[in-house]
Amino acid sequence: MNIFFFGSGPFAVKVLERIDRGLFPVSLVVTQPDRKKGRHLHISATPVKTLALKQHLDVFAPDDINAPESLAFLKERRADLFVVVSYGRILSADVLAVPRTMSLNIHASLLPKYRGAAPVHRAIINGEKKTGVTFIKMNSLMDRGDIIFKKALNIHRLDTAPVLDEKLSLLAAASVNKVLQAVQAGRYALKKQSERTATYAPLMHKQDGLIRWDESPDQIYNRFRGCYGWPGTFTYFKGKILKVLDLKPGRHTAPKTRPGTIIKAAGNELGVACRNGSVLITEVLPESHKRMPVSSFLAGHDVKIGDVLGSSTVPH
Repeated sequence: MNIFFFGSGPFAVKVLERIDRGLFPVSLVVTQPDRKKGRHLHISATPVKTLALKQHLDVFAPDDINAPESLAFLKERRADLFVVVSYGRILSADVLAVPRTMSLNIHASLLPKYRGAAPVHRAIINGEKKTGVTFIKMNSLMDRGDIIFKKALNIHRLDTAPVLDEKLSLLAAASVNKVLQAVQAGRYALKKQSERTATYAPLMHKQDGLIRWDESPDQIYNRFRGCYGWPGTFTYFKGKILKVLDLKPGRHTAPKTRPGTIIKAAGNELGVACRNGSVLITEVLPESHKRMPVSSFLAGHDVKIGDVLGSSTVPH
């Protein structure tokens, strides 16, 4: 079975590593083009391309996978199966129709829940207790293909988005050869997704990381975990952005205190009131500063009990 592997991000790396080359030769790896990254804008390859070159696999990295010349190139190579994992671009119906057998996608949720670009982040933010990976036969509708295989995973209370993403990547990798064997032998059933139970996970934006102080301690903690890494969690202190790098639910309640009010500023803890409770912040990144423990933030800034976080305007 001649396989083309489509992938770009770290989630796809472990899946590509685990595919048994003896049983399922990967003749082509399709990935995103090299991009400028980091503060110094160095040109960087995708994690998948880096692995593919290390393993001496052929790489195709077009600017537009759906362009006529890309489609012609893929058709010439005569694939039996596309395996698509964290590729980062929507494939046209013409591209999806290229392989003889099917285009197979691995999605980081229990479809039809959390269709879309950010299933891991959104599941954590919404306080889900369980997620998983789903293998689907792709169609032209985003994440709506018929289900071939699902595997569930419990979400631990301490899981951040990067941690859960890695767990799901390992889960997908552990299942990929089993699914490929079933597809190759034709021993699989297709199950249609329920539109009635479908939910969506849109792309994350910076504003998703803004702490809503009128949420509960658990909701704020879930947002912190779900936005950890990217886009990050932040609030405002005296009109300036204050990035929150470490946060946990507090032990104290403040039922009559305005949400966002600082109720503790001592040692290495900044206690902030929220709906039906509080949270404790222990590490921050103030605007135009380096990351620091809260103890350093308190020593270098005029922070008082009763100050209110969350306003993007400087108080008069």
